[in-house]
Amino acid sequence: MCSFSIPVNIVMEMVTRETLDGFQDGLQIGDRMIMNLRYADDIILLATSEAELQQLVDRLDRVSRKYQDQGNGERRHSVPHTHSE
Repeated sequence: MCSFSIPVNIVMEMVTRETLDGFQDGLQIGDRMIMNLRYADDIILLATSEAELQQLVDRLDRVSRKYQDQGNGERRHSVPHTHSE
């Protein structure tokens, strides 16, 4: 029997791609729609409203649960930020 673990960065990429698949909202910057920023092991979800952000977080939670057995309990944090003009 062969047992191996998938590196965390690969699992994070799979979770992020599946979470954002089909998502149409985000921040419009020029002619591009930006939904996330990634650096090392951090993922920042971007949204223009609290409802939109909640939708992304719910999607991330749902997809993450599918992959949770493949990880090793890596940390997940969410930090709400409101930008007012």
